Amino acid sequence: MGALPCLFLFLLLGEAKGDSGDDVDPEEVVAVLHESIYLPLEIPSDEEVEDIIWYSHKRLAIVVPEKEGRPANITVTDPHYRGRVSFLEPSYSLYISNLSWEDAGLYQARVNLGTSQIFATRDYDLRVYQRLSELQITVNFEISGERTCNMSLTCSVEKAGMDVTYSWLSWGDNTDTVHEGPVLSASWRPGDSAPSYTCRASNPVSNASSHPIPAGSFCADPGYPSEKPSTAFCLLAKGLLFLFLLVILAVGLWVIRVWKRDKMPRMKKLRRNRMKLKKRRTPGPSPV
Repeated sequence: MGALPCLFLFLLLGEAKGDSGDDVDPEEVVAVLHESIYLPLEIPSDEEVEDIIWYSHKRLAIVVPEKEGRPANITVTDPHYRGRVSFLEPSYSLYISNLSWEDAGLYQARVNLGTSQIFATRDYDLRVYQRLSELQITVNFEISGERTCNMSLTCSVEKAGMDVTYSWLSWGDNTDTVHEGPVLSASWRPGDSAPSYTCRASNPVSNASSHPIPAGSFCADPGYPSEKPSTAFCLLAKGLLFLFLLVILAVGLWVIRVWKRDKMPRMKKLRRNRMKLKKRRTPGPSPV
């Protein structure tokens, strides 16, 4: 084996003979839950490789590369990965499909060279994340004696997992302000320009945003026309509705009474006509 290719392999894989490689930071690889990931492994084409051993929490697989016309021999030793892994030639990089939470963690590829006792390793740190679902917003508010509305907005994601960051964007009066964190505390006085708030959440594989939340839709104040109707207004509306129903009922009764009054003479006339008709049809006395 030439000195230059061997040196290149050491630099590429990050370890020399007898060194476990603990002082080398693993390559961080980000993946999505239930999707696939590729752990790349590069080996110079002129290097003679005896075998490649992939490790996860334990030995994952042994790969004996194709040599002198003999096909490659691949043995998956960890049952957790059977049916979900493949090895991509020519360097036999590791491909994992249908990722689960249990797949996250440290991986290592150990390349044993056939021309000497030298081996080299490459380490990976696989991190699995779930795509963020719809954001859930919780709003708590109260109106103080000074008619100031104090609001607390909390943003969350179901089954968020790790490394999720939250921020709130508030805008009003042509100004935008960003607040970091899942909880936003704000205050607002009716009569001022009502701000709106939007939550944003992100992790290494996705991001999501909520619909704008206007402060005025939660902070009710009787003295502010854009807020919810006051109690007096509600009572007035109910009274007018009740009066309207009474008018409809009175008109209905009057119509029924007029209809019956017009109907009675016609009924009496009809009865008289029937009586006359009966008298005309009454037969005379039979002749003796």
